[in-house]
Amino acid sequence: ILQFVCNLLIPDHESGTFTWIQDPDHKPTVLDKILSFLLDGLIRWDGQHFLHVANHGYTFETNTAFFPLYPLIVRIFANLIYWMQEEYAIITFYSAIKVSAIFINLGCFLLATDAFYDLSRRVLKDEYLAYKAGLLFAINPASVFFSAAYSESLNAYLTFALLNRITKSLSAKTCILTCLASATRSNSILNAGFILYSSLKTVATETILYIRLKKNCKEKAELSTTIANILGDAIIPGLFNIISSIVPFFLFQWFCFTNFCRITKYTPVVPDFLVNYGRSNLLKILGDDPSEWCSHDPPIAYFYIQKNYWNNGFLSYWEVKQLPNFGLAMPVLATVLISTYNFIGFHWDYVKRLGLVDNNLLGMPRRPILAVRQYRTLPRECFVYMVHAAALAIFATLFMNVQVATRLILSASPVVPWLAAILTTHADKPPVPLSDDDNNKEVLHKVECKSNLESSTDTILFQEKLDTEAGRWIMMYFLGYFLIGTILFSNNLPWT
Repeated sequence: ILQFVCNLLIPDHESGTFTWIQDPDHKPTVLDKILSFLLDGLIRWDGQHFLHVANHGYTFETNTAFFPLYPLIVRIFANLIYWMQEEYAIITFYSAIKVSAIFINLGCFLLATDAFYDLSRRVLKDEYLAYKAGLLFAINPASVFFSAAYSESLNAYLTFALLNRITKSLSAKTCILTCLASATRSNSILNAGFILYSSLKTVATETILYIRLKKNCKEKAELSTTIANILGDAIIPGLFNIISSIVPFFLFQWFCFTNFCRITKYTPVVPDFLVNYGRSNLLKILGDDPSEWCSHDPPIAYFYIQKNYWNNGFLSYWEVKQLPNFGLAMPVLATVLISTYNFIGFHWDYVKRLGLVDNNLLGMPRRPILAVRQYRTLPRECFVYMVHAAALAIFATLFMNVQVATRLILSASPVVPWLAAILTTHADKPPVPLSDDDNNKEVLHKVECKSNLESSTDTILFQEKLDTEAGRWIMMYFLGYFLIGTILFSNNLPWT
């Protein structure tokens, strides 16, 4: 609703960026015009690339920066929507694509929020913090990208569902989720780190248990059982999962190579109106002479496209004129990096062992865990998530168009909403233990007041008094970026 109002009242900015080109002979229906009026504010910037790919395929070399799963799903649902009303000609295929793209994202955003909440309960082990983190994720600073025609919602759902599964065990389901996430966004290949960590933790645990059993009761220690457990629970499933996280990237690069490097006799047919647009905008078109990346060894399109079309590369974005964009990304980068530094300091004994082995398994008494609310840091079980978020933040700062760091981190990592939940919670508020009963009124009333439970709009998020400057700044950041981002994005103005 907000994007519609802003798009209605504020003139669109001419950004001069890539545009999804429609057939000039296309004649929109009345409903087409209404849908454009309502939804076009959510089809901006990179969304134009995604819908172009869903409509026309990868006709321009620059389109190959965008991975195929989201536009493929959009295409499938658009075909279904168009087929259902084709006899009546209520809308054209272009509108079917728009509707498909937006509603798939909204659906994936809901699924992502649910998966995020489940993951928060498993890791934070606190009903209140998990609930509050879920609310904050729903209004996160990059939320406009979770509603617009971008792949953020799909990636967030697949990633959080994957992390949820990994907390249980590695399996065929984690393999499928890993593969799908890597086919959605390139940075999802880093999910292999979670798989590797889970496997290493299993290996370390099994090894320590064997050593302790051999020391205390030698006749019961069976090396073959330990090896079987390591192979069956860590190495073999870990290997399959890591392969599944890498394969989509290389399959897509092979697709780019076979289509843009003329290694087959197949001559693609590109409509004249697309060719004309490509020529007028100096774009490499499918069927043109191969680019220089085709002769690289190996011929990987992705890095060439990122460097030449998007100016990504080591310190490539470090220019004085980009200072405003660094300013946009600063809140999320500072939150992640400062919190990582604090986390290492508070949990140093755990961090120096990489969190692989618990004190009890080493035969040492467990040290008291620092109260997360008192020290404003995440519990030590969040170690691998902190490392992942810090890696994304550092990579975005050094190698990417830094303004995308906000949506990059929030669509791939649960850390920022977790931190926001802790920073906006009173230090003396007692934790709420997990409950398996979803209708447990005692627990429900500890996380949300009774009147709010009976309301569809009221929530503790806007009613609790914030007692620290950090908490107030965090809430201003979330709400400010939510509001300003929606206004700017919907009018084609630069945003994160």
